[in-house]
Amino acid sequence: MLSLCLPAVALGQSSPGAYFLVARPGMPDPNFRETVVLVTLDERAQAIGVILNRPTNRSLAELLPSERFKAFTDAIYFGGPVARQGLFAIFRADKAPGEAMKILSGLYLALMPSTINALINRPPPKIRFLAGYSGWGPRQLRTEIDRGDWLVVDADSDAVFRKDTSSLWQDMLRRGRAIHADIADRVVLGGVH
Repeated sequence: MLSLCLPAVALGQSSPGAYFLVARPGMPDPNFRETVVLVTLDERAQAIGVILNRPTNRSLAELLPSERFKAFTDAIYFGGPVARQGLFAIFRADKAPGEAMKILSGLYLALMPSTINALINRPPPKIRFLAGYSGWGPRQLRTEIDRGDWLVVDADSDAVFRKDTSSLWQDMLRRGRAIHADIADRVVLGGVH
């Protein structure tokens, strides 16, 4: 059974920006192979996020069969290798109940048990529950990006709540490659003028 677990990172009330990390083909870490990760920085400049395209075959209604959870029939997603037994949520709301990290305008990540509890009691229209989350130390993610493990794409909240995530990685991979090709073209063409 999943537990409500407090992560080891500090929470900020808002973030400086959010991005999609798109795993490049051949990603060496099996936890992130063919994934799209919504990521932002916490108040200590540590990257924190959740994998968006790894649904499990279980829902809260199945795991916790009671009246309180019967409405939660959508799949729980594998959010990452940190605190795998913890329950976390990404949700859309005008204002977050309790403590939550603001990812984008109206989009929040809940990592605190009290906030998860409040979301279960009064769920917003758009919510996705996750088992675990993803986290990197201050320079760890930069090293992985420099090594070529990830493409970085601007995040958008519509992709976060896609019902069918089976093609999300391929779609974001194409978007990331197009962005990098456009940047390369501008650099080459800029040098020609």
